[in-house]
Amino acid sequence: MKVKIFRWKAIGPLLLFLTILGVLVWIFAEPIAKDTTEEASSELLGTQVDLGKLDLLPRQASVDLRALQIADPFVLTRNLVEADEIRLKLNPTALAEKKIVIEHLNLQGMRFGTQRKTPARPPSGKGFTPQVYRAVQQWANQFNVPLLSLTPIDTIRQLALNPTQLTTIKQAQSLLARTDSTRQALEQGFQQLDIRPTVDSGRALVQRLGATDPKKLGVEGTAQAIQSVKQTLKSVETAKKRVESLERNTRSAVEFLGQGVQLVNQATEKDFAFAKSLLKLPTFSAPEIGEAFFGQVSIDRFKQAVYWAELAQKYMPPGLLPRPAPGPQRLRASGATIEFPKMEEFPRFLLEQGTIDFTIGGATPVRGAYMATVRGLTSTPALFGRPAVITAGRRAAGSTIASIDVDAVINHVTSRTVDSVNARLRGVKLPTFDLPGVPFRVVPGSGASELAFTMRGSELKGRWAIRSNQVSWLADTAGRSPNTLERLVWRVISGLNDLNVVAELGGSVASPRLSVSSNLDQAIAKQLKAVMGEEIARAERMVRAKVDSVVAAEVEPVKRRVTAVQAEANKRIQVERQQLEQVEADLNAQLKRLTGGLAPGIRLPEIKL
Repeated sequence: MKVKIFRWKAIGPLLLFLTILGVLVWIFAEPIAKDTTEEASSELLGTQVDLGKLDLLPRQASVDLRALQIADPFVLTRNLVEADEIRLKLNPTALAEKKIVIEHLNLQGMRFGTQRKTPARPPSGKGFTPQVYRAVQQWANQFNVPLLSLTPIDTIRQLALNPTQLTTIKQAQSLLARTDSTRQALEQGFQQLDIRPTVDSGRALVQRLGATDPKKLGVEGTAQAIQSVKQTLKSVETAKKRVESLERNTRSAVEFLGQGVQLVNQATEKDFAFAKSLLKLPTFSAPEIGEAFFGQVSIDRFKQAVYWAELAQKYMPPGLLPRPAPGPQRLRASGATIEFPKMEEFPRFLLEQGTIDFTIGGATPVRGAYMATVRGLTSTPALFGRPAVITAGRRAAGSTIASIDVDAVINHVTSRTVDSVNARLRGVKLPTFDLPGVPFRVVPGSGASELAFTMRGSELKGRWAIRSNQVSWLADTAGRSPNTLERLVWRVISGLNDLNVVAELGGSVASPRLSVSSNLDQAIAKQLKAVMGEEIARAERMVRAKVDSVVAAEVEPVKRRVTAVQAEANKRIQVERQQLEQVEADLNAQLKRLTGGLAPGIRLPEIKL
């Protein structure tokens, strides 16, 4: 019997099936990979990521990405990063473990700040990155950046204040409630003290002993009298301790009411500032002018840094604790996937080494002119054991950018995380921006820019500065004639060719602080004060008088009641103490007289218990 190893009739359909499968993979694998990469990257970064083309090179364990665009999450009409070509060399062993270890990365034609043809989709959804985006927006809203008002003084006629808007009224009502409760508590304390029986008993004993002659009492009678005095003195001493305890409580309550009065006074100053803001008076404070002009643009720079630092905290957590991730989509209970990192294994993602060729602002690429490296960017820093480091540098006087130096460190190896970046650009075209509150725009031209930012745990420290000597100014009054103060400010700024701005960030993520200064501050403040100083002072006096008249009817009665409670409490304590001290002195005098009678000629010391 002849055995057939192959069934040749089935070989044809099998080959056909394999051929069709190969064609389908060849046709659809790269488009599916491209769409998946765009979707995963957009979810990971929290902003729209577009990819022109993706080529898989299985034999080389490499991936080629072309026409990459990463939108700026805060300016949807602009690309944060754009790159012509990206080559990723993957580690085959790690890839077999479903982990991405990039042995080498090469970027060419990389540009920053380019305009998009169509606006990107805003971050949305309930994922982590949209939550970070919204949290950073709320973080930026914490800053109280003043608006520079150039309202002419002659437009100010009167000020209408609503008492319910004033903090002083609310503080006064709260203080009134505390004063009434304090008075009731003190009244209960005096009732519980009840020294009247002790005082009456002591006075009665003193009166009875004062009517007797110790010589006629005899030894036994004198001893009984002395014992009665001693027992009464003990009662007086116990009552004095109760008075001292009540006095301490009274002193604390009185001090608490005094603090309430101070809060009311402070609230009055805040209401004065609030009422003055309703008039939109021009400010003469140089720091406020600096923050008004350059506060928002400074916050925008730091907001970007905080956003990426927060993402780094999420995607590069320290330690080897179990890390949950959303499980695959199912009809019911998708659940979560828990990853347990172990030492001496590949992280889920690792970029060992990367080189970058880039330009800024969409200018013609100068290939190979820039030197940039990325090392140790990983999802599990504890496994890699070293901080992620990003560096970039170039020196090319006379070109689009004369020099650039960027140093960034993401140190999440231990629980004491530190994220820092220092960027210094020289001879770069600085972006144009508006001056909030005034119809002017500043065009800095070419100059220098610096950004230093550190996030150590939740503590923040940052500095952003720009300098330029090629500044020009644009006025946009929207068809109306500028008023007197706007013309004055325009005369000051339009004659300046130099611009120096320094913004400093401090505090924590929950409570940040911002200070901004520039070379415009003093010049504008000096001119405004010289022209409008007396008019502003007159308006401020009017505002203060108005605030005082509104709050006086509510505040003064409360202050008088607080003073009355304080005085009454102190007086009653003093009266109680004086009564006990007088009874104690009288009892000691009687004790001294009795002991003198028991031993004539011998003066015994005064007995105090």
